[in-house]
Amino acid sequence: MKKRTISIILLCLTMSLFFSIPVFAAGKITLDKSAYTTGEKVRATVSGLTQEEIDDNAAVYYAKQGERYDNFECIDYVMYLPANNVCEFNAPSELGTFEVALLDGYNNYIASTTFKVGVPKAKEGDIKISKSQVKLNEPMSVTINGLSKEMIDNNAHFGICKANEKLENSGETEFIMYLPADNTYQFKAPSEYGKYEVRVFSSGITSSNTHEAVFFGSVSFDVVSSKAKPGDIVLSKTTVQPGEKMSITVNGLTQGEIDNNAFFGVSSANEKIENTNCLQYVMYFKTGNIYEFEAPSEPGNYEARVFCASVDPSQYSYALFGVVPFTVSGAPTGEIAAGTEGLSTWAASVVNEAKGENLVTDKVLLNFPAPITREEFCELAVLLYEKMTRTPASLPAANPFSDTTNPQILKAVNLGITGGIGGGKFAPNNNVTRQEISVMLLRTLKTVMPKILLTAEFKTQFQDVSAIDSWALESVRFMNANDILTGSTVNGVSYIMPKGNTTREQAIALVLRIYNKFNQL
Repeated sequence: MKKRTISIILLCLTMSLFFSIPVFAAGKITLDKSAYTTGEKVRATVSGLTQEEIDDNAAVYYAKQGERYDNFECIDYVMYLPANNVCEFNAPSELGTFEVALLDGYNNYIASTTFKVGVPKAKEGDIKISKSQVKLNEPMSVTINGLSKEMIDNNAHFGICKANEKLENSGETEFIMYLPADNTYQFKAPSEYGKYEVRVFSSGITSSNTHEAVFFGSVSFDVVSSKAKPGDIVLSKTTVQPGEKMSITVNGLTQGEIDNNAFFGVSSANEKIENTNCLQYVMYFKTGNIYEFEAPSEPGNYEARVFCASVDPSQYSYALFGVVPFTVSGAPTGEIAAGTEGLSTWAASVVNEAKGENLVTDKVLLNFPAPITREEFCELAVLLYEKMTRTPASLPAANPFSDTTNPQILKAVNLGITGGIGGGKFAPNNNVTRQEISVMLLRTLKTVMPKILLTAEFKTQFQDVSAIDSWALESVRFMNANDILTGSTVNGVSYIMPKGNTTREQAIALVLRIYNKFNQL
């Protein structure tokens, strides 16, 4: 009992002695954040140090996590910190986890904490491309924002590469520090088709700062070919004889595409696109982007194909600008039977008679139901004139048109049979209306027979006579009065259809009727 009492007394004395000693808060260091970007300001707050520790050169240090304290770098002594005891320094340019420590004057540990250094990611709008779709070598630009000055000073850069390229193969197109004040880089689109990316990195690449670690962001764009609009690719003729001279006019290509060896080729219509051979580069076309060539020697259906660049044939489908079909005909020899090339039964004898009189061209002896074009009918009108006068038609001194060099068209214009459509154009491939054919036939007759009497009245009361334009009324009336143009009857009602097209076999019939009626007068 006596021993127990003594033990209790001793315990109480010990506890009393312990609690009578002053207790001081331990020194510690805290950060305003746990993660920073390279070069970002770090704020470390020191607290809990005694004045003796401060006077004894306690300081703030940092190093990569895992380093010995002997290898830590001193940032500042606590005695030199401002009144709020906040130590400010820039986050390292190296990525990873770091330790900031509070050490006494003998490099003994007092306290520490850790922080991570990472890379910011681009926000929407930080990387802007001027165009998401561009042509070969087309001027474009990229504007880059969102990088800190420290990142820029640490060799932030960007690379331009194919979208499927590995990140480590992005390259260094330019360092951000060398961009102008608006952070915009001007460049030309690549000379190869495909999807590309502008990839931005927040620092230079080192053994510790890999491409993945410093990747800031990217923006993509596509390099595509121009696509022909109607009228961009024009052939002088769409039906030709083997070896006949013809021409192609190409517009709508960019200068970059022309400089990148845009070219034109001719292939059979069923030939694979990658098997198209280059016939001529567009840069070598004549003024007006015109190129003259000879039609293939074999009859058949062909295509004039224009490509925006000379690329590997595997990329021809990407580079294709446009296609225009044409036919190399092989006119039938001997008598043409009904059904041949779509020849109607009623027209078989007419076509064969006209063929025997040399009033037709080989061109119109194919695909008889097709509408006849301005070019094709000019050729028939000139044949009619030469047959009736037994005199060759003359060419004009100069060609007034930019879209045809066909001598038969030029002869027809010189004779006054036809004219252009304005703007130095003739539009040889446009279809001819019935009233236009009437005008051309009457002009041909007046050239052959200057004193012909033109007074005439309609033989038929046409329901649609008011649809005839005033400039064509005299010609249509004359053709009907002389049984050249008869019109059609539907449910007992007659129609002249002045603005309807005329098939090749119908046009041949009109020419033959003129010849048979007026040749002996």
